Amino acid sequence: MNNFKEYRLRANLSQMQLAEKLHVSQACVSRWENSNAYPEIESGRKLSAMLHISLDELYDNPYDFGSIEVPVYQRITNLFEKSLSTRPGAVLFLSYREMEMLYPRAQRKAAHPQISAEDFFGFYCSDSLMQPVIRPNSVNVIYRTENIYSGSIHLVSIDEEDCVLARLTELPHSVVAVTNIEKGTSEEFKSSKLHSDLLKVFGVVVQTRNNFFL
Repeated sequence: MNNFKEYRLRANLSQMQLAEKLHVSQACVSRWENSNAYPEIESGRKLSAMLHISLDELYDNPYDFGSIEVPVYQRITNLFEKSLSTRPGAVLFLSYREMEMLYPRAQRKAAHPQISAEDFFGFYCSDSLMQPVIRPNSVNVIYRTENIYSGSIHLVSIDEEDCVLARLTELPHSVVAVTNIEKGTSEEFKSSKLHSDLLKVFGVVVQTRNNFFL
């Protein structure tokens, strides 16, 4: 399978550690990585859940049309000027099936929505302000949207500053932005200020992944 090693490294697992979790030999894992064999279906289901690989991609089903690399940014300004991440291992591959699954439910108007790689990008988070939901040194999959999904982590700009991750909650006439979960640091904005320079929403986190270092 293409990118099998990348998925394994992203999960911070050696070949031996993965083999032990699946109760197979290391040589078996090596054959999978070299595309010399496919896992049995039961092992495949476990791998799909463990490494966040769709079964279609795991078994090279052409439905997915392979994986594409999505850009990962380390800094985004309030004008959405972006700086690519230079951190080793800060890479993000998504298959079309994964993108379909990552669309927020409210956006799934059809069984198979129109898939566009431009709807997603990665944001590298180095701090621990949003623990335990967002881990430090993680690559977060962002669905590009200005909508608020109440209770979810969003990529926002507050008071014209660079973008940060914050948990947004909509109240009847305001929006509360929590910027530090552990300390409970938050700001409240009137709904009329949403999308102004006080509070801009650029996307919502639909998945967070451990970063791995080469």
